[in-house]
Amino acid sequence: MIRRSGIYAVLAVFVSLSAPAMAESLETVDQWIAEALDSNATLSAQRAAIEAARAEVEGSDAWADPVVKYGIAPETLEGPNVVGHRFEVSQKLPWPDQLSASRGAEEAGVRAATQDTLWQTRKLTASVKEAYARLWYSHRAIELHYETRALVEQLAEITRQRLEYGEATQSELFRVETELDTLDAQLVELRADQAKLSANLIPLLGRRPQPSELMLSLPPRMPMAADTLTGTEHPLVQAAEARTAEARARLDVAEANRRPVFTANAGYNSLLADEKKRWTVGVGIQIPFTGQRQNSAVRRATAEVSQRQWQTTQAHRDLRASIGDVKAAIQAGYSRLEILDERHLPNQRAHWEASLNELASGTGALEDAIDSARKLTGVKLTRETVIRDLFSARARYEALQTTQATGLSN
Repeated sequence: MIRRSGIYAVLAVFVSLSAPAMAESLETVDQWIAEALDSNATLSAQRAAIEAARAEVEGSDAWADPVVKYGIAPETLEGPNVVGHRFEVSQKLPWPDQLSASRGAEEAGVRAATQDTLWQTRKLTASVKEAYARLWYSHRAIELHYETRALVEQLAEITRQRLEYGEATQSELFRVETELDTLDAQLVELRADQAKLSANLIPLLGRRPQPSELMLSLPPRMPMAADTLTGTEHPLVQAAEARTAEARARLDVAEANRRPVFTANAGYNSLLADEKKRWTVGVGIQIPFTGQRQNSAVRRATAEVSQRQWQTTQAHRDLRASIGDVKAAIQAGYSRLEILDERHLPNQRAHWEASLNELASGTGALEDAIDSARKLTGVKLTRETVIRDLFSARARYEALQTTQATGLSN
């Protein structure tokens, strides 16, 4: 009879040597979010867009700059005659509703840029949480790979002891050692994938985080919004509505441009002999010659309003569809997790124990035991996959809500 106490002692030593050490300090997802919001280049550029839009508002309802004209009669510069001067000041007179429409368009542009920034902030927050979950998962995959190797090492130790008693063959020992070599080769690939994933986070965080310093827990269940959610207060929809308002204001400006343009002017001409005629005041009017240019601008502005209205409708539909998609993913994730915890994982643990005992007693097959070891850690990895996907789906769901929820804690 093989002594199992020796096997477990070997297992304990192997796990202590091969498993990576626990990091002393952990990085939370909230720390990542703070870093990303502070240094993300795309978000900073979007914030600058708000300032640019606000600057456009300041001069949007200002009158056109006056035109000053000055002339002189060169031949009067010499001789006994008085030097002849002529100057004139003219000012275009805008329609009041034209100025208000122009300002309204720029103000709508500010609202659109602000809502775009809010939506960009939400997407960035969700992206950080998803990246955090992916990097955490890569570290857990390596940890579970060590567990798989530890289980196969148990099989190798049992096979060696059975070989000493003449109950196993040399080929069986080679088979289990080959399995260990295969696991070592897979570990190299897992570490390479983890390094790539960490490097890909530089644009998001500005640095390469350490996977061993992350900790992720199962997000708790939360109430789901009703399918009848309108979503009109969501930044995605509000940005689209602001652009529609901007397009309507541009249409009002184009309509006002169809009207005649009046100009007030005043001037002085010293060349006139009669001093009473030297000072002049007047008014000018610019009448559209054919109106073709103005009509074209109105048609273009009208089409843009229609375009923006359809884009707003589509944004609303996309929002509702995304919420429904994420809700389904969250609900399915919790259901899968219940099956894994209550049935799949306990059954696979029992299968592994049975396979180990059968191999030790000589009634089981080595291939069945190896397959059971892989499946046990495979089920554990599937559970971690579900947790990762649930965490990511919750992050996307929060970004899609009318009022964004607080960040998930680790």
